[in-house]
Amino acid sequence: MVVDVESLLEYHFGEILSLLGYGPDENPHTADTPRRAARAWQELTQGEGFNFTVFDNTDIDQMVVCQDIPFFSLCAHHVLPFYGKAHLAYIPEGKILGLSKLARTVDHFARGLTVQEELTKDIMDFIEENVEPKGAAVVLQAHHLCMAMRGIERPGHLTTTSAMNGVFLDPQKEARAEFFNIINGRGNGH
Repeated sequence: MVVDVESLLEYHFGEILSLLGYGPDENPHTADTPRRAARAWQELTQGEGFNFTVFDNTDIDQMVVCQDIPFFSLCAHHVLPFYGKAHLAYIPEGKILGLSKLARTVDHFARGLTVQEELTKDIMDFIEENVEPKGAAVVLQAHHLCMAMRGIERPGHLTTTSAMNGVFLDPQKEARAEFFNIINGRGNGH
């Protein structure tokens, strides 16, 4: 049996809107909203696969940092958006990756319902599994609409999460300090 997910979503969005008083009879602006919402939610929750390009390279062993990668995701607790910037780093050990793959990794894991803490760790684990670096570090900084629009209603807050492994956890914390200096603008020529 083939299920037409888009049609089911459209039907249920129509029902939800009617229950909230926004059905097509109550509000002409929402006549096509169930169809648009069904498509939007499929797009927001369905990650697309991608080719994680890794290159053999034994000459590069310096930190690679990609910062200020914008992302959007959905809070698993309230199904409201959270959005911000991701900062990723790794120190190669025999393998490097195509730089666009760091941004694609963030996009891939940001699709769907998640929490920021889990998203941070998932991104780091994926880099670790695919590149096997000396260490990987991920910092996400995000605004959560579930805190800004409802509940405590505090717009403008910023939530920061980090996940690190390998040399980023070394007791001397040299790699960790270098990473934070770079993403904070103190070590990259700014």
